[in-house]
Order: sequence, then C-alpha cells, then structure tokens
Amino acid sequence: MRRNNKKGKCRICGKMGALTYEHVPPRKAFNSNKALMYYGKNILENDSKGFPWEIPTRLKGKQLQKGIGAYTLCQRCNNNTGAWYGNAFVDFIQKGYRETGNKKYIPHSWTTITLNEIYPLRIIKQIMTMFFSVNNPNLSDAHEELREFVLSKERIGVSEKNFGFYLYIFKGEILKRLGIIVIGNIQSDFFKTRIVSEISTPPFGLVLEFQPKDKKGLCDITFFANDFDYDKQATVELTIPVYESNTYFPLDYRTKEQVVNDYVKNRIEANLNRKLRNVRNRRK
Repeated sequence: MRRNNKKGKCRICGKMGALTYEHVPPRKAFNSNKALMYYGKNILENDSKGFPWEIPTRLKGKQLQKGIGAYTLCQRCNNNTGAWYGNAFVDFIQKGYRETGNKKYIPHSWTTITLNEIYPLRIIKQIMTMFFSVNNPNLSDAHEELREFVLSKERIGVSEKNFGFYLYIFKGEILKRLGIIVIGNIQSDFFKTRIVSEISTPPFGLVLEFQPKDKKGLCDITFFANDFDYDKQATVELTIPVYESNTYFPLDYRTKEQVVNDYVKNRIEANLNRKLRNVRNRRK
C-alpha cells in the first residue's frame, strides 16, 4: 500500500480524505511489475488509425512502476479488504494458473477446471473490491448492498436479480479495466441493453453485470457470494469459456481474425453506402 497527498472520496466507504494506492489485482496476484496504462479517451481518438492491439505502437501510455492500480481507497478500507480477502484471491489466481497455464485452448471453447480448497466468499468480495476501484467513486453510494457486502467481513449474500458475477479464461493481448458501460445489441425486433463492468486479471477475465440479462455465454460465480461462509473452504468445479481479448470493448471476445474480417466488411459496407448516397444526390 502506497500513500501520498492525494485526497478524494474512498470508492468503498464513500468518505472523503487521504487515499492509498490499490493494486488491481493485488500485487501478489502477478501485479508487481512495470506496466503501461492506456486511457479510454486516447484509445478512442486513435481507434480509426489501426487495430486495437497496435495501440502500444501509436500511444506512449502512462508507465506504472509497481503494478496496475490507482489511488482509490482510504487506508482503512485498503487495509481491511487486503487482510480479509487478499490472500484468498491470490490463492485463487495461482490455482487458476496451475489449471490453465500450460494448456492450449481453442477460442470460444469451454473447459472444466477444478479449484481445490478455495475460499469462495472471500474471493468474490475481493473481486467486488476491485470493481469498486475501477469504477466511479459514487458506485458504492448507488449500490449500498454491495458496499455493505464488502465492508462486513462475515456478510453473506447478494441479490442475483440485481447483480451477476462471471468468469472466463483470458487469452489475447489486451487487459481491460473497464468501469460501468451500457452496451446494446439489436436482436430480432427489439434493442437489448446490458450494464457491465469488466476486469482482465489473467488467467481469468471478470465481469460484473447489473440487472443480469444473459448468463449463457459466461461462467456464473454469483453463488460464491450466497452459498459459503467466510471461513468455508470448498473444492469448486467450474465449466468456463475460453475467450480472447483483442479490443477494448466490454464482452467483445472476437479473435484477431474476426476483428480484421469485421473491419473489412464494415469498410466495404461504408463505401457502398457512400456510393449509394452519391447516386441519389445526383438524381435529385
């Protein structure tokens, strides 16, 4: 934990004061080395100049000397969540690597992994702590149920109607730290929206969804919050998808080939539409 003179609103308890540096994920979860951070505004400004995985060749990025994170939590919240949940989450990540690290997967395939003797409740509380850190400081005010869930060490349960926590096996090049984003898909005759936040912390990708709409494409771990006590260890078997992360968009798991093909298709359609507009204008 690092401290400086930065002050603001703690993203968990909501109190104003001095902030400490919160690693996302924790440092011991393979997050202690130098890293480059690219911000959304700069990415969008350069989006039309090449493919997302080429961003590091065009943007300088902000260098983080000791792992990815930011000044987001007060000292009390940082100390408590780290002490209560941090080690269990690190163990979860290490066991995830042992299960997946040396295996070759086909993108969009599914596999079953076994995580022996983990602490599910502690793990999902650390996951929620991370989502607080990557989101707006007002998130915990808007969802006091989640705030109390994290701040009360022994508390069990979140509403599955209001929140969904999901996993996938992370492959690809782009790590995501995405605050809440509303995304939409046109499906048949109606427009479907989803409200999600996403974090990549290899070997897993983590998704938090508000008012969950569709759990079919991800591994639902919301039961970690509802079925286990704080001191309950369990061996958990998860059937989990394998997804590549090659763009900065949430829930976008296209392979590089699919991204390139869609780019070409969109360019062709845009050129055809432009030619059609020109023809119509000449006829007027």
